[in-house]
Amino acid sequence: MYCQNCGTEMWYKNGQTVCPKCGAVASPDSQQPTTQQQMPTATKNPFYKKWWFWVIIAVVLLLVIIGFSNGGDTSDDISNTSKEAITQTSDETNSTSEKTKVTVADFSTMSKNEIEEWAETNNVRCVVTTIYSDTVPAGSIIEQSEQANSTVSEGDIIYVKFSKGKKPSVEYQNALIKAEAYSKTMHMSKKGIYDQLTSEYGEGFSADAAQYAIDNLQADYKANALEKAKSYQQTMHMSKKAIYEQLISEYGEQFTKEEAQYAIDHLND
Repeated sequence: MYCQNCGTEMWYKNGQTVCPKCGAVASPDSQQPTTQQQMPTATKNPFYKKWWFWVIIAVVLLLVIIGFSNGGDTSDDISNTSKEAITQTSDETNSTSEKTKVTVADFSTMSKNEIEEWAETNNVRCVVTTIYSDTVPAGSIIEQSEQANSTVSEGDIIYVKFSKGKKPSVEYQNALIKAEAYSKTMHMSKKGIYDQLTSEYGEGFSADAAQYAIDNLQADYKANALEKAKSYQQTMHMSKKAIYEQLISEYGEQFTKEEAQYAIDHLND
């Protein structure tokens, strides 16, 4: 039976004859098909036959492969980093444990130079400072940060305080300042500085103040003698013998014979 509207063969479905193309229904008195042909049901392709399915599969596989590849590299990096960290920690631990132990000496019986020599020999740092003290004589130890017979490691620091004696009066301090100026600018001898400090025609300090200045003056008298000798040689054109006599004369510079000879030995010919 064919549809009167579009001529398409009609199908029998649910007790009616229907055109699959235009949907027209045959009238009840129309001839029924001898064989009840059912309307074909639209058939969908399985999802695994769709193109997008295989695209998704390909993308997933690619991501999995990349993930495994990166994961392997990261694992190696982490493993190597862990090994390096363990090795470094082990080295530091061994370095600490291998430090030689040192028994601290009794610095109260030692001079500053002796303490520095002990520190160098035992690979220990000693920081020495000097301060005024009303109770500890000048040149003596006030305290040391690590007690005698205690144990420290190589490279450790020990702090040592030396006494400069009682804090001097202003008079004594001024005498020392003047003595330093005579030594640094005029290159005078020890006796020459003392005489200049006590002279009534010079600074007029007391003998005690002048002696304090001499005792606390940090001066290189051999270097002073050499500077004086150079001055006599260059400005007065004196001979070495005459310079030597001028350096040791009680009416001249009053250097010791040793200091004067050092100066002569180091003059230019």
